[in-house]
Amino acid sequence: MNVLRTLLPTTLCTLASVALLPAIAQAAPSAEGKVELSTKGGKASGKTERKKKNSEEVEAEREKPWMQRWAPENNELDLGLYGGLFFRADNHGLFDQGVDTQPHVNKTNADIGGRATYFPIRFVGIGLEGGGMPTRAPQRDTNGSFWTFRGHIVGQLPYRITPTLVLGGGLLGIRSNDPLLQAAEGVFHWGPGVKAHINKWIAVRLDGRHIVEGGGNDGERAHHGELLLGLDVTLRFKRLRKRKGGSRRGDSDGDGIADFYDVCPDEAGDGDDGCPTKEKDSDGDGIPDSRDRCPRKWSDNPGGCPLPDNDGDGIMNNADSCPDEAENYNKFKDKDGCPDERPAEIEEFNGVIKGINFASGKATIRRDSYKVLKRAIRVLNKYPELRIEVTGHTDAVGSRTSNVDLSERRADAVKQYFVDAGIDSSRIETKGLGPDEPIADNDTKSGRADNRRIEFKLQDE
Repeated sequence: MNVLRTLLPTTLCTLASVALLPAIAQAAPSAEGKVELSTKGGKASGKTERKKKNSEEVEAEREKPWMQRWAPENNELDLGLYGGLFFRADNHGLFDQGVDTQPHVNKTNADIGGRATYFPIRFVGIGLEGGGMPTRAPQRDTNGSFWTFRGHIVGQLPYRITPTLVLGGGLLGIRSNDPLLQAAEGVFHWGPGVKAHINKWIAVRLDGRHIVEGGGNDGERAHHGELLLGLDVTLRFKRLRKRKGGSRRGDSDGDGIADFYDVCPDEAGDGDDGCPTKEKDSDGDGIPDSRDRCPRKWSDNPGGCPLPDNDGDGIMNNADSCPDEAENYNKFKDKDGCPDERPAEIEEFNGVIKGINFASGKATIRRDSYKVLKRAIRVLNKYPELRIEVTGHTDAVGSRTSNVDLSERRADAVKQYFVDAGIDSSRIETKGLGPDEPIADNDTKSGRADNRRIEFKLQDE
């Protein structure tokens, strides 16, 4: 939500600025024009004239074929808000690779934002979009938000039901209180859409986006997706004045210096001549691009490049005990950077655990289970870095609701047994799945017995 609080004001200001430009241009008299005042008719006459004009415009639209009513026009500005879903790629590189390996964040996220699109001609326009996508990284127990800011060219067929196609680029990033989840990448995007004009002022939009990130964590491109539903306000400036020989009022780059006096009219600057004086820093690491050996990758190293990782396992050489041998990530000593094999005594407690039994229909552990549980405690004490998930399962006899509840209570009972024996509760997660994942036939007695089980699953350290 921090990203949204930062992004939305900027986006709204951008939209407001773009909205006012055509209106100002329309209202401003030309250098050669005249300003005339008339007292004929007064306010009542002007109001009646506008009402009559609007009525005639509506009637004229109704006489057109349905598909041509309220179709897009030249000099049209669309301002809108949207909501939808953002689908992140599995191999995304939106994390600080100098801090740790890729964390798990939610794959599907809500997506909200705003946009502005100006069509100088009805077939082609240019647009800006900015939005945020709240997310969560459960393994790191933190919230964050993806964010995007982008520009694109929009092509459309000018009918009441308007097919659209966008092509452009911008930034896609993530922000949270966790230093690992602080990153941004340049992205390319394209996508089809459709816009339905309800009347002169309102249009509904449905858009798909294919977002291509060049910096995936596996060295390949990462492919994200969006599905957006939005509402646009359409402002039609039919009599937008043409500038002759340039204007002293225009400020194309929005830096406060009119184009007539701006040495860099298409590039916002902080200098008196309208040009930027600060050196560009593309990756925002505080090292100007002119002195940054990796200008597209953030780093806190003096040279501007991330720490080296010879074996490509995501663990930097300075923290890798085996810098030339890749870590195999098997939930056992995954932070040392070395390829480790899990000992047999750990393998025994990964999967279905035979010998953990309960009183019928209850979460009371039977005494004949203690031998297996004590052996598991010895393993957990011997390898203090191990974390496990205890999952309870039942057969299909009875209602699903009661079985899920029973499986949860049985998993919690196993965890409590371990905690009572001195195992840190933070190392154990529990889950109850009831009858949802059978491993045998519930129509036989032996199959039901196999389905009533406890499973252990190793977790990330």
